[in-house]
Amino acid sequence: MDDNRNPQIQQKTETEYLKHYVRNLGIDLVGIANLRLLEGMPIGITSNSVDFLKSYQCAIVLGTQLDKLGKKASGDEVSLYMEKAALELVNYVEGKGYHTLIVHTEDEFDPINRLGLLSLKVLAKGAGLGWQGRSLLIISPEYGPIHRWIAILTNMDLLTDEPIPNKCGDCTLCIDKCPQGALRLVSFDDHPNRREDVLDIRTCTGDDGCKVCLMVCPWVKQHSLLSLKTNNIRPIR
Repeated sequence: MDDNRNPQIQQKTETEYLKHYVRNLGIDLVGIANLRLLEGMPIGITSNSVDFLKSYQCAIVLGTQLDKLGKKASGDEVSLYMEKAALELVNYVEGKGYHTLIVHTEDEFDPINRLGLLSLKVLAKGAGLGWQGRSLLIISPEYGPIHRWIAILTNMDLLTDEPIPNKCGDCTLCIDKCPQGALRLVSFDDHPNRREDVLDIRTCTGDDGCKVCLMVCPWVKQHSLLSLKTNNIRPIR
């Protein structure tokens, strides 16, 4: 049988090539989330009432590790790097005739409560790229807490990834070391019922540059904090 005529083999081939394409852009993590499995979850706006979700079946989620562009790089610089990679990926996917919608790193649909149109953390968790830690950051087994996410919604027929279980165990370092006392210890396996039960968003200074909860996490592995040179980052144009 011709593999190109087998839908499952073609789907797997397309997915593997897309992930390879993304990694060649200098992106650390890429996964595919099934949007149908996220209906009813707290993903920003209420997913059940969002008509545009009916136009997309999955999300391609991209993540970068802490200090991706060096320790002196600002969050805005990392976000711009992610945006450029996402635009290249959009051109690739749309070039194949599919629709796309970028969920940007800094979008805030509700700026008062600091909520995005769709939660990139929920999408990343759904894409099997990590679990939600006690800091509510997504913890990657490879890199620890991930610094920046971006996602592309699409109707492209891709093989989706499976979520991975929470591995924080009894660790509470991110809570104990938070200089603002913005985190509270709440027991949950997959995700808390409400963000506010865990995080005081008005006290947290993460948007002002605080990275304590990222740096104290035992899953941050120093050998994985690659420099610009060793990570072979190429300019994205």
